[in-house]
Order: sequence, then C-alpha cells, then structure tokens
Amino acid sequence: MISDYSKNKHYFEALMTASIVSKTDSKGIITYVNDNFCKITGYSKEEMLGHTHAMFRHPENSDTLYQEMWETITTGKIWRERMINLNKDGSNFIAESTIIPLIDEEGHISEYLAIRNDITDIVKLKREIFLKEQEKVEHEKIREAQKSFLLLFTHELKTPLNAIINFTKYIRKQIEKPKEIDQAKLLGLLDTVSLNAVDMLGNITMILETSKLNANKMIYHYSLFSPESLIEELLNKYHILIHEKNIHVTKYFTSNALIHSDEYRVKQIIANILSNAIKYGNNEIHITLSTHDDDVVLIIEDNGPGIKNKEAIFELYTQEDTNILERKGQGTGIGLYFLKLLCRDLHIDYTIDDRKDAPGTKFSLCFSKNPSNKEKQ
Repeated sequence: MISDYSKNKHYFEALMTASIVSKTDSKGIITYVNDNFCKITGYSKEEMLGHTHAMFRHPENSDTLYQEMWETITTGKIWRERMINLNKDGSNFIAESTIIPLIDEEGHISEYLAIRNDITDIVKLKREIFLKEQEKVEHEKIREAQKSFLLLFTHELKTPLNAIINFTKYIRKQIEKPKEIDQAKLLGLLDTVSLNAVDMLGNITMILETSKLNANKMIYHYSLFSPESLIEELLNKYHILIHEKNIHVTKYFTSNALIHSDEYRVKQIIANILSNAIKYGNNEIHITLSTHDDDVVLIIEDNGPGIKNKEAIFELYTQEDTNILERKGQGTGIGLYFLKLLCRDLHIDYTIDDRKDAPGTKFSLCFSKNPSNKEKQ
C-alpha cells in the first residue's frame, strides 16, 4: 500500500517534471532552474544561476505587478498571476505563474519556489479565434452597411429620377398640345428637373470622393475668399426649394472677414448643412456669420424636430430614422460623414446642438482666419 507521503511526493515530482520551475534565495537570486526552464527561455543553467528573474522581465509588465508580487510573497503568502516573459532570443512566452515562499525551521522565508505553466499556444489560439470572430463581425457589419446603403441610396436616387421623368413627360405633353403654353410654369418645372439632377449628381460625387478622403488622397486648393459670398451663392442655388417649402430665411452677418481654405470644399460643407436645414426644418432658417477673436463663426439654425443622437449622424450611412425606406427624413446618410472628413482635413471645428430658444438644430462651423502652415497641403 502506498502511503500518503509517497503519493504526495509522486504528485510533486510529476508537477516539477511537467512545469517550468525555478528557485531563488530570499533576495531573489536564482539558485535552481529545471530543464524545462532552459528549454523555454533559451538560456543555459549557467547563464541564469546567480542572477534575478529581471532578465526575463517583459516591458508590458507594469511596475505595479512586481510590487504586488513582492508585497505578497514577503509576507509568506502564495502569489499567482499570468505573466509575459522575455526569452533569450527576444520572443515571448506567457505563463501562469505561482510563487510559493518556503519557510525554514525558524519560521523565516529561506527560498521562493516559482512554478510556471506555459500557456503561450493557448493564448495565441484564443487570440486567433477572437480575431477571426472580430473579423467575421466586421465583415457582417460591412455587408449590412453595404446592404443598407444600397437600399438607402437607391431610394434616394429614385426621388430625383422620378421628378425628372415625370416633369419631362409633362413638359413634352404641354409642348405637343396645340394650345398656348404656360411658359413660366414650364420654366419652373425645368428648373426643378435641373435641381434634382444636380442633387443626384452631388450624391454620387460624395460617394466617390468619400473613398478619396478615407484614403487621405484628397487634394486641396487654398485661397482667400468671402464666406458671405458662398452663403449668398448657395441660397440662390436653393431658392426654388426654399420657395416651395415656404421657408423664411433670416441672415445676420456682422463679419466681412475673409477665410483661408479650399473654397470649393467649404462650399460643399456649407451646402450640406444648408440643404439639411431645408429638408428637415419646417419654415425657418437663421444664418449668423460673426467674428470671435481670430475665428470666423458660421451658425445655421432650423426649426425642425431636432436630432437625438448627435454623434451617430456623422457615421457612414447612419440616420435618425431606423427604417430606411419608410423614414420621414431625406438624404443618403453619407452627407454628414463626408462633412466630418472634410472638416478634419481642413481643420474646421464643427458642433451640432439643439436650439436653446426653440425646437430645432443649431450647426456651427468655426474657421481660423490665420491657419498655420502645417494645415496647408
């Protein structure tokens, strides 16, 4: 019959054989390493004996980790932790480490026994599985985004296309009829056709240019220009929509300062905000242009329902309404994402808030009158 002592000794020897084992004196100087320790680290016994375990210290391990370890084992308690260790060739090995204080007959700590189990392969496998799962999730997100975008963009293309088709059919019928033509009405319809075509082209252009922005391949052309002139030009561009929706536009310009930026891209930014105010607002738009210190500030406010999630609307294909085909709003879901990328490149600060004195949205742009050279491309 095998005694309990023999069993325990047998189990201990088996543990020592299967594990990575080292011993140190009370000061942490290595006095023993087994063959597994040499095999995993690449060091010989002679290279390790007489040194501390600092030779295996990995830069990812914090000072706090070692401080907690010494505070635990110097009080006679067992310390357990997962640690990254540095091999002789610079590679890593990850181990579940257990450090046991050995007490002498007088009750003092004479040695520390460290038992490590190499879990590098397990951790790597788990990491690979995790990364594959993450990749799968990302691919699924991309597929869903592409699906949502195709539905969304197709829906938005249908709106101007239907207007173009229906109005051109109506105009043709009016011309073919042997009666007096209402020239003013036909010209108005042609203006609407043209506006819808321009809007559709603008959406397609934003899609193509977004890929350039994401790849940091957009080229900018800087000049001095008047933001007031841009605003007037855009209001003139959208006058038909403004008239059709019976929107009252108020302007409060207290600055005639010039800004130094890419005029065409700034026009795109302002056009995006203004068109959203027209689409989502009710019957009021307030435009303020002012100077604060070295900045020119443009504020465009509408009296629409406002925006709940103000961060999400700047993400690609995200809109306030969750149902793509039945939403009340309009737009491709790419406009504000496009705006965000342009503002990033042109160093334009933007904020979006609720109006304080009434329902609606307040969009602010802040242009520096004196941009640094590093902002120029």
